[in-house]
Amino acid sequence: MARKGILEMDVRDSYQEESVKVPFFVTLVVLALVSAPIVYWMMKINDEGSRSANFSNYDALVEVVNNDVRMVDAMLRNDAEALSAIRSSRGAPMVTLIVPDVVIVQEKRSGNSPEALKVTLEGIYWNPVTPLVGMNGETYRVGDVIQGYEITRIGKTSVQFQGPDGSIEKRGMYDGLLQ
Repeated sequence: MARKGILEMDVRDSYQEESVKVPFFVTLVVLALVSAPIVYWMMKINDEGSRSANFSNYDALVEVVNNDVRMVDAMLRNDAEALSAIRSSRGAPMVTLIVPDVVIVQEKRSGNSPEALKVTLEGIYWNPVTPLVGMNGETYRVGDVIQGYEITRIGKTSVQFQGPDGSIEKRGMYDGLLQ
């Protein structure tokens, strides 16, 4: 029986397979364009994390600060035993936060002047009631005597000394930084 109205076609002749080279190449280009910035950002984040995780520079600073805190605490408690133990165990400071140049201001009242004051200010522990100053590896307060000079005033950034002849010397933490 013959079918009417149905057209028969041979589709096997017109079919051709597409090449996989073009889609493969396009996929590789898209993947490279997307992954390159991601890899770059990951490398930058890793570098920054490594840089910020390096705490070796701060270990010595932390040790000095902890020692100073223990010393101030012992001074406030008037614990002479703890102070002597801290002072004897204290080695040479490994980190100096500020190394000020020495500027001397003197008022001379007599003809002979005392020996010059040789101190290095290491830090001022400011408190309006009991300010402290770190000098030459020790901690001092107002009224203490160092090298024959009495500490008469401790300010937020400077220390004033009075010599045995009445001369006044003032040392500042930031003297010489702008010179």
